[in-house]
Amino acid sequence: MDHSREGEVLGMTNSEIIKLFSSINCARLGDGYAPHKPILILLLLERILNGHANSFSFTELDHDLKKWLEKYGSNNASNTRNEPFWRLKNDGLWDITSPSELSSQNSTPTPNQLIEAKVSAQLKDDLYQGIRNTPELIAEIANVLVTQFISEPLQPSLLADVAPTIKLLDRQYWWVSQNQTYKHEVPGNFMWSPKTNSRGGRVPSYDFMKDMKIGDVVFSFADTYIKAIGVVTSPAQSSVKPDFGSAGSNWSDDGWLVDVAFEELGVAQFKPKEHMGLLSPMLPDLLSPIRPDGSGNQIYLAKISEEMADVLIALSRGVGDSIVDELSQNLDFVLPNDETTEVDEIIMRKDIGPTQKTQMINSRRGQGVFKAQVRQIERACRVTKVTNPRHLIASHIKPWKKSNDAEKISGYNGLLLAPHIDHLFDKGFISFEGNGNLILSSQLDSSVLDKWRIDKNINVGSFRNEQQQFLEYHRDVVLV
Repeated sequence: MDHSREGEVLGMTNSEIIKLFSSINCARLGDGYAPHKPILILLLLERILNGHANSFSFTELDHDLKKWLEKYGSNNASNTRNEPFWRLKNDGLWDITSPSELSSQNSTPTPNQLIEAKVSAQLKDDLYQGIRNTPELIAEIANVLVTQFISEPLQPSLLADVAPTIKLLDRQYWWVSQNQTYKHEVPGNFMWSPKTNSRGGRVPSYDFMKDMKIGDVVFSFADTYIKAIGVVTSPAQSSVKPDFGSAGSNWSDDGWLVDVAFEELGVAQFKPKEHMGLLSPMLPDLLSPIRPDGSGNQIYLAKISEEMADVLIALSRGVGDSIVDELSQNLDFVLPNDETTEVDEIIMRKDIGPTQKTQMINSRRGQGVFKAQVRQIERACRVTKVTNPRHLIASHIKPWKKSNDAEKISGYNGLLLAPHIDHLFDKGFISFEGNGNLILSSQLDSSVLDKWRIDKNINVGSFRNEQQQFLEYHRDVVLV
């Protein structure tokens, strides 16, 4: 067996380790680089972060290498997934353990040869020891690799796909005080704040909204309890104020909206004031959400430490941990890019200001206050009963094109629908009576109902009075 060692890695500093990874010989591809080696290294770092020993067989890496090279590489990139595994030794990062007949041949062994010969590799021991217990260093190496060798549009999604644990190492933790808006924001899966105070002045607590990132964890405080935990699903966007009823009547109409997937703690909710012996030493020195005695400060949003977040999760008796884990699954780190002709038309309009333009554009993309306000009213798809917002579309009842500016963002002009139900509703193949009875178009292929298991006699529940005018329009104009 060949156990050759090239260029010992002894007593390296963190900066030297980062330089070693950033100096890998990466093949050029057009104006950029082939992603083979960066993807392989990210797979290694992800495993090390999760406790993997310093031995990696090609067999165990093969599936993921193929999968991510097919997604992020050029055509047929996965066919050469053997190359980075074999050639990484030339960069002084690791050693190959393989039969001598493979080591002595001039060409790189094929994937099948590497698998059949059970070829494995190990990072230089000092290099492995230097990073295995240092998550911050692993995160820095990963970010350097992605920034240096991956094209900018692909960076967030590639890191999230290949190394999801690493991607969330830099997550932040927030405390939001929602006494006035809890009943709107938590069911609606969003947070909203004005950009300035009533006098037009900057407020650090409001400015924090712009610092929230996808994957950040949010603790919702209301009525003296931590009542819900959420995970940020979309960063701040300019937004007009949602309908909060009588709350916030003196707030500016121009604000920030952040999408947050919330889950209520239910019986696991707790009063921080009863646990200040644990929490007081961890309170932020500046802009703390509560005082050492447990009483609240007049702050909407505050950043807290990971240590304080760990205590809050522990106080939820394990429920918070499962909520964070569940909500962190399948986060989409790349926002949709669905520019349309209508968006171009909005941009060209002269009769509305920039905030209104932004809000209408976001409404069209399904990102803005429209979706948030629909979620306050509708909690599930009326037909399928699916409740997970990731699998539901905020669909306009009266079509967006036909709605005036107020109707475009009204929550009463929307339903949360599963994609296939949205298709039928949007195209006018189905509609609803005010009492919830399903209406079928004469143009609908009845076999679709059977194949999609839709009960033609279903009653989906009555609609609110404010929704009735929009449903009447849909029945009169959209239904075919």
